[in-house]
Amino acid sequence: MWLFELVYFFYFFLRLRLEVSLYSKEDYRNLVTYRARKLAKRYNMKIYLYGKPQPGFLAANHTSYLDPIVVQAIKTGGAVSKIEVKDYLLFGPIADKVGMLWVKRENSKSRTGVIQQLNQWDAVNNPLWIFPEGTTSTYGNLDPFKMGVFKAAENTGHMIQPLVFCYDNPLVDWGRTGKEKDLFSSIIDFYKDNIRTNVYCFWMEPMKVEPGQAKIVADKLHKKMLIYIKHFERPRNE
Repeated sequence: MWLFELVYFFYFFLRLRLEVSLYSKEDYRNLVTYRARKLAKRYNMKIYLYGKPQPGFLAANHTSYLDPIVVQAIKTGGAVSKIEVKDYLLFGPIADKVGMLWVKRENSKSRTGVIQQLNQWDAVNNPLWIFPEGTTSTYGNLDPFKMGVFKAAENTGHMIQPLVFCYDNPLVDWGRTGKEKDLFSSIIDFYKDNIRTNVYCFWMEPMKVEPGQAKIVADKLHKKMLIYIKHFERPRNE
């Protein structure tokens, strides 16, 4: 059964890959949102959404290999991602179509280039997801934020529109075994172990970053997000 579901998962991305050239960017984003919601429903991943977003940089926490499905099911947009993801089977052209920005984490010129793009980004008309931790945090925790999106909001005047989302099943943690697994191993385990989870998503109040206030805003948002995460993401035996 799990093998059949794995085949379906790859069919899901194959279909999106073949449709890249058939739609405008806006229509394709709408298609991705529709498909992501269907995929979540198929695997009984119930997404509970509270609030409505305002225009701005979309900033969210990052815990699981399921996160891209969750955020795209809520509001499809581009994201800042490590360049290695571009080589995942079928994924590169799909990500390019929705507006992905690629960064080589170990390359200072690449990081600087992404920051320059963010400083010129039209976050109102071109949705872009940022995971300020820059990596995945363990279940129930939130790593310190990097300053990129907060500096970009300061430089551009765009608001930061935060989304905090929390799973109620620790098995979705990408690094729960102590070593972060690759994407495909995580997907296989998801099907083999019949993992199910609810996801509680909260659009938070947009945040303005005044000149010189990037660090203050980042720390304030981190504290607010952590309250939600500590409340919802608890071990199953509690």
